[in-house]
Amino acid sequence: MKLVAAVRGCGTVYFALDGELPASYAVDVVSKSGNLIPYSSHLIDSLLVIAIPLLEGEDFNLSVFSSNQKLNRLFSKNFGWDEIKWISRFNYRFKSSLSYLIRDSDRQVYSNQIHVRPTILLKSADGSELICKGVICYPHSEILARLDVIDSDGRALAYKPDFGRTNTIDMGGLKRKETSFSLRLSVGPKSYCLVANVESKSVQTGFLCFDPASVEFYSDVCSPHFYKASSPGLYSEFCAKRHDYLAMLDSCDFDTSCSLKFSIVVPLYKTPLKFLHEMIDSVLNQIYLNWELILINSTPDCVELCSALDQLKDERIKVVTLDSNKGISGNTNFGIAEAKGDYVVFFDHDDTLDPFALYRYAERIQDCPDTDALYCDEDFLNEDGEYVAPHFKSDFNLDLLRVHNYITHLLCVRASFAKELMLRKKFDGAQDYDFLLRLVERTQNIYHVPEVLYHWRISDTSTAKSAGNKNYADDAGRRALQEHLDRCGLNGTAELTDSACFYHIAYALNEEPLVSIVIPNKDSVEVLRRCIDSIEEKTDYRNFEILVVENNSTEDATFEYYRTVPEQYENVRIATWDGPFNYSAINNYGVGLTSGKYLLFLNNDTEVIEGCWLSSMLSFCQREDVGAVGAKLLYPDDTVQHAGVMMICCKNEGEMGGPVHVFNNLDRDDPGYMRRAVISQDLSAVTAACMMTKRSVFEELNGFNEDFEVAFNDVDFCLRVRSLDKLVVFDADALLYHYESFSRGYETGEKKIRFMREQGKLRTAWAEYYVNGDPYHGPMSTM
Repeated sequence: MKLVAAVRGCGTVYFALDGELPASYAVDVVSKSGNLIPYSSHLIDSLLVIAIPLLEGEDFNLSVFSSNQKLNRLFSKNFGWDEIKWISRFNYRFKSSLSYLIRDSDRQVYSNQIHVRPTILLKSADGSELICKGVICYPHSEILARLDVIDSDGRALAYKPDFGRTNTIDMGGLKRKETSFSLRLSVGPKSYCLVANVESKSVQTGFLCFDPASVEFYSDVCSPHFYKASSPGLYSEFCAKRHDYLAMLDSCDFDTSCSLKFSIVVPLYKTPLKFLHEMIDSVLNQIYLNWELILINSTPDCVELCSALDQLKDERIKVVTLDSNKGISGNTNFGIAEAKGDYVVFFDHDDTLDPFALYRYAERIQDCPDTDALYCDEDFLNEDGEYVAPHFKSDFNLDLLRVHNYITHLLCVRASFAKELMLRKKFDGAQDYDFLLRLVERTQNIYHVPEVLYHWRISDTSTAKSAGNKNYADDAGRRALQEHLDRCGLNGTAELTDSACFYHIAYALNEEPLVSIVIPNKDSVEVLRRCIDSIEEKTDYRNFEILVVENNSTEDATFEYYRTVPEQYENVRIATWDGPFNYSAINNYGVGLTSGKYLLFLNNDTEVIEGCWLSSMLSFCQREDVGAVGAKLLYPDDTVQHAGVMMICCKNEGEMGGPVHVFNNLDRDDPGYMRRAVISQDLSAVTAACMMTKRSVFEELNGFNEDFEVAFNDVDFCLRVRSLDKLVVFDADALLYHYESFSRGYETGEKKIRFMREQGKLRTAWAEYYVNGDPYHGPMSTM
């Protein structure tokens, strides 16, 4: 036999051998130090194709011989990895048809073949580990034996994967099994290879190689991150399309006849002339024309700046020159006092606006005249003139604002509020944050325009570049937040965090009411025992009761545990639900047997991690404006199972859309997009795997809707809480494990029918979310 091609592709090398092949043959791939390297082989167009992982370690020998005559080698050759690289390049160039025929061909073969496929790949929050989740697909009749890890030289490493559930799937009429796995690997310069085997020796080995190029590829296509549209490549494409769109527009196509006037206030301080002109031009280029631009020059000794301002001719531009610098608050206040418009717009001296900024704001105010303030999405304008790192924001989110000024730009406020509040000099550095916190105490008619209309410049003179170094600004923000909490009568302490411009609030409890924890259960006694023991042994807050609602258990061990657990813990009781499984009905029944002022719904497959979980959830739930609170739940592999629920809008009537868990599968400490995976905030919904609510709210809503027997009952409940104009809070400090499989698989048969039926009910009940999307996560969140 002779080698006719060898090509590399996504962590695999494919060798194509031509020549007479006996009915029974064998393959050996051995590294220089004698380690066996996994392989798979199959026939394509009379060629024998052998696939091996792209390890790039030691040289290796590839041999093919007759199974009955091992000494009778049909092919044998030593290879070096550099040699393979050049052979591959040659073949792609001069034998392209053959190269693409054999590349990835192993992934199309299912008979007696194992496939290892990644579904999630990312680095841990500290960058030290590679987190891989995936599935092993193998013949239906087989039993998975193991998943091993080898290094670049073929040596076995001591990594042990976590296995999830096994599902049966259909591959073109062929029944196969899929078993999910999760694995953490140390990040390093070398390659890793996952090697899967079943108990039968007749089934070929499956493997997945993580060489550096494959890691980069899989990290892109298997990333669990939300807001993928913010990635450099995708956002660059978005900006290019936006530029082309704006180039084709004629401002005459838009109705700008509205009498509404904007007063744009810009404090100037040693502003570079290039930035000044770009800022002013972005205002002059606004499609909406009814505005005044008030420039407050606080550096009268800057001759070049004063000269440039003297040359401005547009009558809508007003220059106010101060005798000296009064600080950012003082300078801005002069502009606010001079404003003659209906709304005051706060604009930094070195930033720029999208041409549609004021037009979009005017549209909103015309549609909703009670709008008191507006803000938009924004990005950064770097020193190369590129738009990068967009911030796609939540609609008005009080609890998010209380830990971070996510609103920032382009803030536009009704003039009466701006003139009443002004900026306060003692909070310089965080004067805008203090202003916002005082504003939301007066009005929450604050509207988010979900478009990138503001470009925040990154330069040596900009606040965007230096914000992380301004410790005084951080402390000013903390003081502003503390004053806000005090004015609102909230018993909380504002704290600094390790991240600049992000804060934490430690709420104190106003009282210590009884919390009733309701846990539905069927058998799974060890799961339930782990849950209850963790609550009893780790929870700091002690005024709670646990009601286990028994539902159709059959195992003797379960009833024995029911008999003994109240003896072990006097605050645990058992109740029996005699009907068929209906999550909503079971919990409603359980609530009727409890007496707590607050209710905590908890799955039996959860485990408390940190003792503050219950008091933290209660500290949010005790607020009058809060109706439900959810916890942060982790898979046992320390990745995120739940950090809140979001509704996905449907682009058309044929899409299902619906609720999904945000930041699912991120590393436990990964901050996520704009740190939203690790900070408490308001959301549309949270999971009832661990959810607290007030009894008064629960009764006002008549409990869970029993039409939702299994799925979506928690989402429906939370959306009904929102309809009461109460908040649903995700509490990032309440941390539990949730032993739900990290790959739940696919529902089949009657379960699938029921799931689809219940999703249809949710879609009918809450159609506005399917049409408009989630107010707390913008339209770019899943793009």
